[in-house]
Amino acid sequence: MIQPAFDSSMPALSAAKKAHVIVLGNEKGGSGKTTTCMHLIVALLRLGFSVGTIDIDSRQRSLSRYLENRRQTILKENVALPQPQHVVVQRSSLNSVEDAEDDDRERFTKNLMRLVESNDFVVVDSPGSDTYLSRVAHAHADTIITPINDSFVDLDVLANVDGQTMKIIKPSIYSEMVWEQKLMRSKRDGGSIEWIVMRNRLSNIDAKNKRFMTQATGELARRIGFRVAPGFSERVIFREMFLQGLTVLDIMEMNKAGLSLSHVAARQEVRDLLKTLRIPLLDEHINKQRADEEGTKQAAKEEAKEEAKEEAKEEAKAEVKSEVAEAKESSPESAAAPAAANTHATPDSEPVRELEALAS
Repeated sequence: MIQPAFDSSMPALSAAKKAHVIVLGNEKGGSGKTTTCMHLIVALLRLGFSVGTIDIDSRQRSLSRYLENRRQTILKENVALPQPQHVVVQRSSLNSVEDAEDDDRERFTKNLMRLVESNDFVVVDSPGSDTYLSRVAHAHADTIITPINDSFVDLDVLANVDGQTMKIIKPSIYSEMVWEQKLMRSKRDGGSIEWIVMRNRLSNIDAKNKRFMTQATGELARRIGFRVAPGFSERVIFREMFLQGLTVLDIMEMNKAGLSLSHVAARQEVRDLLKTLRIPLLDEHINKQRADEEGTKQAAKEEAKEEAKEEAKEEAKAEVKSEVAEAKESSPESAAAPAAANTHATPDSEPVRELEALAS
């Protein structure tokens, strides 16, 4: 039996809560939690939201190191990059298991309450293993994102699968833990937890494994209640920016080096993730931004039309003036003596006067 991550004595965050809490969780390492976490953080920051972050993987500290590298890039290259309000919650060093868990819960809750009161979103990066701190974080989530690689090795984190029939035998321990935290969250404050499973490192080839994964995750989603989201494809650019603390969105904004189609496709994958979250505050902002962009594009089109009209008028005037000059050169008036200028106009001079009127 999994020990509850909170009890009735825990303070209810929902009463004065402001931020939406997103937890990146998976009890298997190497699934892309920190990469997904960092891109999600930067995406929210670049949309204008305030973001708090908590790293509860105090041993590996991948998210913390990512942010430290980001700070070094800011200092060395003198660039302006958005930064979250970051906290690391260390595991308790108390000897008693019960005392250590109470200490973990108290320190996590204290830091979480501070961040939710001063930010729009709080993003938590958890370790690739089962810890009490991880269960506490899951219990306080509004949204849980579980990245998995598109393989049955990673699917085993969610469920046991029959190798012959490809049917789900039973949910995994991690799935049972998430389900239990969802029930406890509902009992505690009436809140709900949205669980999203991301299929990372998807292949563009329609392979047999890919089809089986689609079938298995779809069946499991219906059985234990999560939504399947398209994740990040197998791209080198998602992994090569860790040492600079950058993301695809930073590269696109800074125009650092030459941008490729891979950069554009990667940015779209991040945008698709944001849409998949279905968070009202985020959706409202994205829709408003889209409307503003459409309005700007429409205004630019109208301005371009007006400029084209003016250019066409100027070209027409220039053409008429050219015709006037040519007509003057070929008319009898231009060949006549200066004294003849005061005589009555000849019939050939009438078109010249008409052209001059058009050019004026």
